[in-house]
Amino acid sequence: MYKLMKNVPGLESSVVHKINDDIFIPFDTANSDYQRYLKWLDGYEETHNGWVKTSDGNTPLPADQE
Repeated sequence: MYKLMKNVPGLESSVVHKINDDIFIPFDTANSDYQRYLKWLDGYEETHNGWVKTSDGNTPLPADQE
């Protein structure tokens, strides 16, 4: 599961938190974790046999509003 992180006022969110692994992923197309996040958004799940389409798409948890 992923959660968007609160962004600096006036800037788009630029980091997502992968809760299960407790890692913070920058929105950088060269980052392999970000590529996995994009696949997940498109409805894919990574399995031992590769990527499997499991839904029409996934939605991350929203950023905290504080």
